Amino acid sequence: MSTEMQPLFWRISDHDQSGFEAVSLLMPAGVSDQTPTEFPTEVSFRSNRSSTHPVDLRWSEEDSDLFMTLLDRLADEELEGDVELNLSDSVIQGIVQLVALARFKTPWPTDELTGDDFITEREELEMGDVVALNTRYGYPLAIIVGLDSVDATCILLDPVFSNSQVLIPDHSVLIVNRLSVLPATFADSDGGEEAIRH
Repeated sequence: MSTEMQPLFWRISDHDQSGFEAVSLLMPAGVSDQTPTEFPTEVSFRSNRSSTHPVDLRWSEEDSDLFMTLLDRLADEELEGDVELNLSDSVIQGIVQLVALARFKTPWPTDELTGDDFITEREELEMGDVVALNTRYGYPLAIIVGLDSVDATCILLDPVFSNSQVLIPDHSVLIVNRLSVLPATFADSDGGEEAIRH
């Protein structure tokens, strides 16, 4: 696989007939007599499909753009020209997982979750930024996977706790107002020494 994205597919299948569809990355074979390679993810979602036969969906342009953005932001090396990617690498698998979450998970509502606004230094937000979210229950770490002029779509990297109980698990997708997005130094799991509140 190179930065010139060859066609990739999502394989959606309900093997155990539980009503939950499991999502895998499917990489087509380069030669006609080879079988495609399937890379399972931890992503699943509820489905009303009656058939248990797998369905293959081609990656959308948004999937490819998000993958390349996250790869550029999270990879340790500069990406220039053709870059061969090892899809069994844990970092690459983590990025594929984030793209699958963004594509298939329904975002949680955040109206009751948002913390009180306060004055602090703000940073320009970009896709792939690791940030903290201002919630009534603390500042969980998240990564931005979508942006518009008002909201940011984020995937939680930390769970949200209320009274030591998990209120929202990690890897949940949230749509939050940009004003609730803070620098990562605010995160509960970060040292927070550089966070400045006024």
